[in-house]
Amino acid sequence: MSRDDEKAPPADPQRQGPQRLADLMRKGMSQARERPSAGLAQLEADWKQREVESQQAKATERARHEAAHAEAWPLHLKRCHAPPEAVEALAGDKVLETAALRAAKHVLHEGLRTLLLSGGTGVGKTVGACHLFRLAVRSETHGGQRLPEWDASAGVYVSWSQLKRASDHEAEDMLLLQRAVQVRVLVVDDVSGPPGEEVGPRQRELLEELVDRRDRPGLVTAYTTRLSVQRRDGGSSDFATRVGARVVSRMSRQGTFHLADCGNRDLRRGATP
Repeated sequence: MSRDDEKAPPADPQRQGPQRLADLMRKGMSQARERPSAGLAQLEADWKQREVESQQAKATERARHEAAHAEAWPLHLKRCHAPPEAVEALAGDKVLETAALRAAKHVLHEGLRTLLLSGGTGVGKTVGACHLFRLAVRSETHGGQRLPEWDASAGVYVSWSQLKRASDHEAEDMLLLQRAVQVRVLVVDDVSGPPGEEVGPRQRELLEELVDRRDRPGLVTAYTTRLSVQRRDGGSSDFATRVGARVVSRMSRQGTFHLADCGNRDLRRGATP
């Protein structure tokens, strides 16, 4: 026996066998965490870099799409036949945040089907209703992200007077009615009509049919009116009296509609929203 063997302390019998192997494994794992191999460190760095580059590419693509659609938005509003004042108001650098616009945003956010805007002249009802044309944006990119891509045929603006005229004629005017029923986003402006004008039985039937046929998932409709939608002394509102209770009941199915009274402040004369 050598002198070294004589000086070496006797082996602890408790540290032999499985216990010794476990100690060695724990030590090895600890060292690997403290000093990972160069190969593993490089793989991790490369993976993180690819993740950063992928996120940057997606952000760049999103920004490019949004910029392109912001530039095309006025043209698409025109293709949806939005009136010039609505195109100008919605396509500007600063869009005025009105009660009508907030109501339209609420409808889009909540996924509702019907928006009824009431109020006096110049309160922004038409502009707010036309904001719903943003729902004519549906596209899936190759990356699976939903990005804006316009489908101008999915939206149309019509005035109530246009629809009434179309109901009295054949041929091309009837195509307007068919399109009004089928498009994904429809704006029917000024349902009340001129002051003092009566809504006859035929017009009520037309409006009732339109409302009923558009009350379907995937379709969104905005109606504007100058008549009050607030009930008077527990009775019917001016709007319900004019168009009929059946029309109102179909417009206001629970959980599918939003009603907004936009007041009477004429924003065109400097009033604040």
